[in-house]
Amino acid sequence: MNKNFKKYSAYYLGSLLERKKIDPIALLEYFILNFKRSLKDQKLSFTKVFMKEALIEANQAWKRQKKNERLSYFDGIPIVWKDLIDIQGYPAFAGSKLIKNIRRNQSAKNAEIITLAKKNGLVTLAKTSTVEFAFGGLGINNTYKLPKNLMFSKQNLAPGGSSTGSATAVYSGLAPMSVGTDTAGSVRIPAAWHSLVGFKPSYRKISTKGVLPLSKSFDTVGTICKSVKDTQILFNILSNKRYNYKFDFSKNVSLASIENMNFPMLDYLSKSKIEELKIKISKLGMFVKNIKVPEFEELNDLVTSYGSLVNYEAWKSWKNTISYNIKVLDSNVADRFLIGKEIKFGSAIVLKKKIMKLKQKALSKLTDYDFYIIPTIGIKPPPLKSLENKGRYHYFNNLVLNNTRAANMFDLCVVSIPTFLKKRKWLSISVISRKNNEEKLLAVAEKIESILR
Repeated sequence: MNKNFKKYSAYYLGSLLERKKIDPIALLEYFILNFKRSLKDQKLSFTKVFMKEALIEANQAWKRQKKNERLSYFDGIPIVWKDLIDIQGYPAFAGSKLIKNIRRNQSAKNAEIITLAKKNGLVTLAKTSTVEFAFGGLGINNTYKLPKNLMFSKQNLAPGGSSTGSATAVYSGLAPMSVGTDTAGSVRIPAAWHSLVGFKPSYRKISTKGVLPLSKSFDTVGTICKSVKDTQILFNILSNKRYNYKFDFSKNVSLASIENMNFPMLDYLSKSKIEELKIKISKLGMFVKNIKVPEFEELNDLVTSYGSLVNYEAWKSWKNTISYNIKVLDSNVADRFLIGKEIKFGSAIVLKKKIMKLKQKALSKLTDYDFYIIPTIGIKPPPLKSLENKGRYHYFNNLVLNNTRAANMFDLCVVSIPTFLKKRKWLSISVISRKNNEEKLLAVAEKIESILR
């Protein structure tokens, strides 16, 4: 058997465990050794490795495997968690030295999702690095160093964020799957820029209890995996549900391709690849129609003019902690907190009402369609060197978040799927659906993924 396990999906690794072709201890030792042998930049994906604890969990999984008592299909498979998620004895530090100094001696209980993962036999291998406070879409942290984009390792490009380490860990083979958070695109951006599957569920479909907040109205826990099948199984575990992901494709399925969102930003080759993809989707028996939903763009204009509720809520969540320590933060993150500080309560209420109106208008236009598709990101990751300039940083950060934030603001569920193109490795398609329609969304996404590989 080819022992290059880092290339395999979690689903395939699960099949090997199920058939006893490998055991959980050997699997874990492989990933630990892979970490030890990895390059310095790859190692930056992790902020803490739980070697001793993981070996205990893998040993327990091995005992269950021998008795044919595996707790789930992913029992015995390593997983890594964004450093916003509390693990018993290891509080989250949110990529911040300030928070580390405050929380390092505090006790921490397992976040609810950690408890569910352990209940299903997943092996917690490591914590993954993040933009400070998860407050940025480009993947830069001037407080703790983050890995650069590992898919374009020779070009020194932005990796995407804020779930940066969650994406780079899976891409570089340090773990088969990871969990991040997504408040305005923080799972989908780094997943797209590393040719991985990113998933943002509807609000509260996965518990955020025990997860440090950024914006409590829009925070979601999401996943970064190698396949939609991995995503389906992991979502079942983290949501504590048992979806079967069956969908009747014999019925007419309609997809709206929202052509005014991200598509105009693409270069000619990327646009042509997206058009080819839509033709392939239609050959699956799905009806694809190009439409425009101006409310998506109007939402971004609203944020530009009035500020973001994410900034407002982030300041409210953390002001007592950072008010007198703002200078020790990453200056880019501090800038975004200070924007939130300037938004007054009355202005925030007006902003919420305006967003609700846009949401209602957008959803009313989408009622005739089962699913919607857009390019996940409109641009290739920018050079890290250019982002040392504050103006360029804020320009590109707003640009990438403009690509993704509507799904959070309008409470949609979305899965981003790489197109697996050699000349456009970063090109990704997002399949979107209404709130609480994850089961059908992930079934359709798996069907679409099958024509992309």
